[in-house]
Amino acid sequence: MKQLLYFGDFDCTTGFGNVSKELISYFSKQNLFLTVFATNNHSKEPYNFSENVYVIPALKTRDDDDDDLYARKSFLKLIYNGNYDLVFCLNDLEVINELTTHLKEVKFAKSKANKKSFKTVFYFPIDSPIRKKDLDILSFVDVSATYTDYAKQEVKKHLGFSNSFKKLKVIPHGVSSTFKKNGMYINKNFTFGSVNRNSVRKDFGTLIYAFSLLKKKKEYQDSILKLHCNPLDPFGLNLYRLCQRLELEIDKDVFFPEDFNENKGFSEEELNKFYNSLDCFITTTTAEGWGLTVHEAMACETLVICPMHTSLQEITNQGEAVIPIWDNSPTVFKDDFEKIRYVSNAYEVEEAMIEAINMTPSVRAKKILDAKKIASKYNWKKTAEMFYGLIQRQIG
Repeated sequence: MKQLLYFGDFDCTTGFGNVSKELISYFSKQNLFLTVFATNNHSKEPYNFSENVYVIPALKTRDDDDDDLYARKSFLKLIYNGNYDLVFCLNDLEVINELTTHLKEVKFAKSKANKKSFKTVFYFPIDSPIRKKDLDILSFVDVSATYTDYAKQEVKKHLGFSNSFKKLKVIPHGVSSTFKKNGMYINKNFTFGSVNRNSVRKDFGTLIYAFSLLKKKKEYQDSILKLHCNPLDPFGLNLYRLCQRLELEIDKDVFFPEDFNENKGFSEEELNKFYNSLDCFITTTTAEGWGLTVHEAMACETLVICPMHTSLQEITNQGEAVIPIWDNSPTVFKDDFEKIRYVSNAYEVEEAMIEAINMTPSVRAKKILDAKKIASKYNWKKTAEMFYGLIQRQIG
């Protein structure tokens, strides 16, 4: 049985964690034994996730001298001491790129010590214009794949038709079959909602401000906004305080889930119910590598409002399947790798909300049908099969 070391979020509620769950679920049914060095996993001890999936929580088991957020020093030691046929990494370019020289050294040291060598696969998003120096890792890995054609074109700007670019694959995300219309909800008030972490990148500030503009108009005062997030997330805004400033009342105008815990999360079934409880899903995210929640809402036949930047144009057919927000201004946030982000114009967001409320049934039905057709093209089994095929070509 071939040995695979998987490095990335797992058994947690992050976007990367969702991707890992789907890939590892498929890989575990193949002739592979997986060791998962799991970032963002809050377990205290290693454990058997299934018969052939062994999970090592990165932060709780890392070496005493490894204070890195991703436990990368401990990861390199695992590779050197292990007997792996293939190492699979899922993370941002900047995170894995810093390992380029170290991975080369580990591979050389294993060869010198007559230890078995390893192949490498790297799956990564791009949600912003990139630096050429962050692409060095692509010359080292055996297989590289990104989520979208948008991402591949960003790489092409720097690498042209080099060998590193030629071997870059585009492997899209999937949409879980759990997400579908269930027809259980009929709303008394027009209900907007969003599913995203309350982080700076997701920009709930613009969304809530736009909603406050809508609420000032007499004919739309019955509208409500449901935000599936932690309103006091340390990585985001104090959304209670923001609502108070804007004279929005909690549990009357704006609603949050009770006892939200981003480390525990919610099941797909619970999220499916949430999407189905909305008249319109809305996000003012400033960048996306894919946009899982947008496609999940589309699969649930929920009308979507979202900005047109990064991956979102691509996964919505250039905005044809949603109500698009086109006025998005570039900006840069602190503690965000100085990446270029795109902030939506709050007044255009308000106009999109008004359009959603007043949309005729026939136009609404067409938008929803177009969106469902797009989402139905993607499933995780296809995504995982593409990767497994690439893995087999590397290690048999």
